[in-house]
Amino acid sequence: MKTILPYLLSFVFSFLLNLIIIPFLLKLAHKFNWYDEIDTRKIHMGKIPRIGGIGIAVSFFLPALIIPFLFSEPMGIFWSFFLGALIINLVGILDDFTNLRPLYKLTGQIAATLVVIFSGNYFTSFYIPFFNTTIESIFLGQAVTFIWIIGVTNAINLIDGMDGFSSSITAVASFGMGLAAVISGNYTQAYILLILFGSISGFFLYNLPPAKLFMGDSGSLFIGFILACMPLYAFQGNFSSFSLILGISFLLIPIYDTFSAIIRRKIRGVPFHSPDMDHLHHKLLAIGLSEKVIILITNTVTFAVSVTALLFVIFNSALFIYVQLIAWALVLILFLIISVKRQKHL
Repeated sequence: MKTILPYLLSFVFSFLLNLIIIPFLLKLAHKFNWYDEIDTRKIHMGKIPRIGGIGIAVSFFLPALIIPFLFSEPMGIFWSFFLGALIINLVGILDDFTNLRPLYKLTGQIAATLVVIFSGNYFTSFYIPFFNTTIESIFLGQAVTFIWIIGVTNAINLIDGMDGFSSSITAVASFGMGLAAVISGNYTQAYILLILFGSISGFFLYNLPPAKLFMGDSGSLFIGFILACMPLYAFQGNFSSFSLILGISFLLIPIYDTFSAIIRRKIRGVPFHSPDMDHLHHKLLAIGLSEKVIILITNTVTFAVSVTALLFVIFNSALFIYVQLIAWALVLILFLIISVKRQKHL
């Protein structure tokens, strides 16, 4: 493991940079009335700018291009990742200002995802628990990677519906994933993830309830795309067969919430992109929890599941694969309990 200095610098650089950028974004937003629209589905009241994703992207790209170079880390394999992230961010910005049709947003996400896959970055093997075997398939790997990146990108977008909710969960996930990359010896990937952690953390200070700034689709899609892609890079070598399992553990709450939305909207016979007020944060608010308590609970759960993934990376023991699966089951039970309590309140 390298010295802590470059990792600390990665976080501090992006964190401070976003803190410098955000006040300028707020001034622009108030000057030109760039506010998030208020409707009956949304929780917030008042004029809140939704261009925080621009600050997140700028404070990510600049350090991500500088920090690895300063410490002589190779960047060649990341060109497609950066291009895809740029495409996603631009799609998000267009949506924040023009309300793109869902089909156009999906087309942009597909383009960004294919850039990554066609450059040779996709899951190449999958460890199958209980059978203690590994499956290797290029076609399966590309198909799963496509679904994974599109799914996680939209999962982070879907949970961005309450002050501090999405930003706090993704901050914990990016830190945990970055720490796992350090432990597994994937240093450049660790820099990138800790830069993302710093960028989100700077934004989070303005996104805490009551929020002064929203990340918008330019932020949520951008963060989702990065967190979806990083397992392809951050768990190479001995952990490549386990990269999908590890990725799920760090992002379990957004993944479960998205599966819940898919099932719910399928039962109701409405399109997947149809908004509703039955996401996890809506349910927790409905049963009487405050926004800050919800952030505390969900991030504690995210942290706990992330620890099970980190234990596997540290000890490289199959035992901790099953510990992760147990954690998944417990969180699923928690989701079901919350849904039942919500129904009782209704």
